[in-house]
Amino acid sequence: MADAAEQPHGALSGIRVLDFTRYQQGPMATVFLSDLGAEVVKVEEPGGEPGRANGLQPDGFSAYFEAHNRGKKSITLDLHIEAAREAVRRLVPSFDVVVENFRPGVMERWGLGYQDLRALRPDIILASGSSWGRLGPWGDRPGFDHVGQALSGVMVEQGGGPGATPHALIGGFADQIGAMLLAYGISSALVARERFGVGQHVDVSLIGAMAALQAMPLTRFLRTGKQIGFEERRAATYTHYEASDGKYVAIAANTQAFWERMCDALERSDLGADERFADPFARARHKDDLVAILEAHFRTRPALEWCERLTAADVPNAPVLDYAGVAEHEQFWANGYLQEVDTPNLGRMRVLGPAVRMSETPSRVQGGGPELGQHTEEVLLAAGFTWDEIAALRDSGATRTV
Repeated sequence: MADAAEQPHGALSGIRVLDFTRYQQGPMATVFLSDLGAEVVKVEEPGGEPGRANGLQPDGFSAYFEAHNRGKKSITLDLHIEAAREAVRRLVPSFDVVVENFRPGVMERWGLGYQDLRALRPDIILASGSSWGRLGPWGDRPGFDHVGQALSGVMVEQGGGPGATPHALIGGFADQIGAMLLAYGISSALVARERFGVGQHVDVSLIGAMAALQAMPLTRFLRTGKQIGFEERRAATYTHYEASDGKYVAIAANTQAFWERMCDALERSDLGADERFADPFARARHKDDLVAILEAHFRTRPALEWCERLTAADVPNAPVLDYAGVAEHEQFWANGYLQEVDTPNLGRMRVLGPAVRMSETPSRVQGGGPELGQHTEEVLLAAGFTWDEIAALRDSGATRTV
């Protein structure tokens, strides 16, 4: 094992990513790569990518932009200008991965499609985030998270099944799942390049991601033709109940052992002895009866007391938290899922930390979101551009920020 001083700070340390993505799916995927140690250079159009203006506050803070772009560098290139596209061609050989989420065909029209990039670096990895996948009759249609959720079936599932009013998941849900799978695909492509010496084109779509998210209910439907839809209470002992103080307690007593311990924690031995609730099948048949009993019983004590009793009995449980509760809960801070970082433009901020913890190549937040074009000269100089060439790009408008 190498000395600690020689250890890279992240699993992807040394990997360079040229990031053309905008909005959420693509930008979040490259945040995951940044957390793992990759150097991510975000290529933005003059004025900045549209996400910068989403919810922009007077102090310059945009939760949307910060969440999806922390830890990156920013350069500006107007890709409608040939000089900017030529600059990209000079940059590509020094990068391992190119990521984009334009409509299929845009990169190809700019002469920056996979075959074009492959000619510049044979083992390049191009990762594309799309709405519908790049094949089929919908391949070149525009799309965003909400319409991706619609086509994927999840709105009907969340709404309660066929015939019920459709309900979307929280905004950006398809984007976030798509981002996770795009980062997974990129990481897998890097492993394949290391093992087999090949680059490749990786594509992850919103509808593909949402289909993967619904693996169980979709698999059930494909076999049985039945779509059950969201149930407020899937089971009487795998749900949440309101306590006497108006707060909610979630329980997951989904085994016989947990059920018996829960009866002890609730001081309701009578439920354990009731034939209607003797085993999981009986509890499922008499779900409504058990729900009514537990609803009334949980209202007799405050939520914290119930949580303490259930925890003492080793029954899976948790308080139902809002974001204020999440922000103060020690478990998120203890694992680094919430952190504080210093930023040059917004001061010290509380941010989300990496979701993946690794013992030998630890993940870390590489900083806040970059200022627009902050690293243009630095990145171009590192790629071998001279100051005269950088000045010429500026004069042509290729690197303008507004």
